[in-house]
Amino acid sequence: MIPALREVDEVQALYLQFLQALADAGFRGDLSPSYASRTVLATDNSIYQVLPQAVVYPRDTRDLQLLAELAEREDFHRVALSPAAAVPVPTASP
Repeated sequence: MIPALREVDEVQALYLQFLQALADAGFRGDLSPSYASRTVLATDNSIYQVLPQAVVYPRDTRDLQLLAELAEREDFHRVALSPAAAVPVPTASP
């Protein structure tokens, strides 16, 4: 078996710390630094492709607030947040 490379550069480390801080703060949505998740969102219907450092899927308004609050912290000022359009998931009526 070929061993996996585990080198993490300074930028990747920052984003991994940001994801961990979100999880620690109670983020309820999904957090993914995986290459597969990042690749899916790297391409849209244009000719441009920009690979994000991570992907977050907020579950609710509180998750969005947590994202904004953490992004304001001095240690995360270099984290770039780029929203992507999404189709709302229909929910069942009570």
